[in-house]
Amino acid sequence: MRRLRAVMAKEFFHLLRDPRSLSVVFIMPLVQIFIFGYAISFDLENIPVAVIDQDHSEPSARLIRDFERSTVFVLKPLGGARREGDFEAADWALRAGRVKQVLVIPAGFAGRIRQGRTAEVGLIIDGSDSNVANRLYQYDQMIIQRFAAGLKGLEDVFQVKTKVYFNPESRSVFFFVPGLVAIILLMISAMLTASSIARERELGSAELLFISPLRSGEIILGKTLPYVLVALATGSFILFFSHFWFGVPLRGSLLVLLLFALLFVLTGLSFGVLISTLAPSQRVAMLGSVLATLLPSILLSGFIFPLDSLSAPLRALSEIIPATHFLRIIRGVAVKGADLRHFLKEGASLAGLSLITLSLAVMRFTRLRRARR
Repeated sequence: MRRLRAVMAKEFFHLLRDPRSLSVVFIMPLVQIFIFGYAISFDLENIPVAVIDQDHSEPSARLIRDFERSTVFVLKPLGGARREGDFEAADWALRAGRVKQVLVIPAGFAGRIRQGRTAEVGLIIDGSDSNVANRLYQYDQMIIQRFAAGLKGLEDVFQVKTKVYFNPESRSVFFFVPGLVAIILLMISAMLTASSIARERELGSAELLFISPLRSGEIILGKTLPYVLVALATGSFILFFSHFWFGVPLRGSLLVLLLFALLFVLTGLSFGVLISTLAPSQRVAMLGSVLATLLPSILLSGFIFPLDSLSAPLRALSEIIPATHFLRIIRGVAVKGADLRHFLKEGASLAGLSLITLSLAVMRFTRLRRARR
C-alpha cells in the first residue's frame, strides 16, 4: 500500500502542476453543458413570418394580432411598396430563408365573413425542414382555431388553405443531407491544411520556410490554394452522390453553388492553416481541427436546431461559424432553387471570415518566423 500511495501521490502532483489538464477536467465540461443546455432545444420560438394582407379590415388585423401575440412567431415586413408585388417579395424571402411561412389574407375577407359566405386565408410554409414545417402547421391550426372560435357562430365559413413549398412530401433527407455535405466539406477542408505547418515543424523542414525569401503571406497562400481543388472535388462527389442516391434535388444553378462553395472551402482551409500555426504537433492539429469545426457546426449553425430558437448570444456566435452561412446557401440553392441575389449577405460573410482567418494565420506565422531568427 505504501508503494501504491507513492504512485498515487506522484500522479496528483503531476495534475496540480499541469493547469492545462485541470482546465480540461473542470472547464471543458462546464463549456459543453453551457453550449448543449442553450443550443439543444426543440422548442420553436421567434420563427419569422411574413403577412400579405390584401383586405386591411378589422377581422384581418385581429387575425394578424393573434399570430403576433404568439411566442412562436415574429412578423417580418416584406418591404414591397406595391400590393401586387407582395407575392414576389414573399417568394424571395422564402427562397432566401428570411421567413419560414407567409400568411395570405385575400381581399373581401371581412365581407365574406359578414355575409356568412366561405372566407379563406392561405398559409405558405417553407417545407425544406420537414420537422419545423410540420410543427408550424400545428401551431397555425391552434391560432386559427382560436380566431374562428371568436366569430360567434360563423366558424364553419372560415377555411384555411395550406401550401408547403419546396418539399411537399416532407422528406427529412432534403434537409439533413445538404447540411451533412456542408459539415463534411468544412471538416475535410480544415483537416487538409491543419497539419501542413505542424508537419513541417515536426520534420524540421519548417526552418527552411522560416529563412526563405518568401513572404509569410505567400507561404500561407501557397499552402492553402493547392487544397482548394481537392476539397471542391470531394464536395462535388458528396453532393452528386446525395443527388443520385438519396434523391436530394439540385434545383438551383450549380455555378452559383460552386462559387459559394469556393468561398466556403477557402474559409475552412484558412481555418485549418491557422490551427496549424498554433498546434505543436500534427496530432494536436488534426484533433483541434475536428473539435473546432465539428461541434460548433453541428450545434450552432442551424444544422439540426433552428437558429431562431437559440438565445441572442448564441445567435450572435453562430454568425462567425462558416457553416451557418453555407448551410443557408446550399439548402437554398439545392432545395429551393434560389440564386445568387438571395445570398449576397452570406457570400460577403464567408469572404470576410476567410480574409480574417487568413490574416490571422499570416500574423501568427510571421511571429513564428521572428521567434526562430
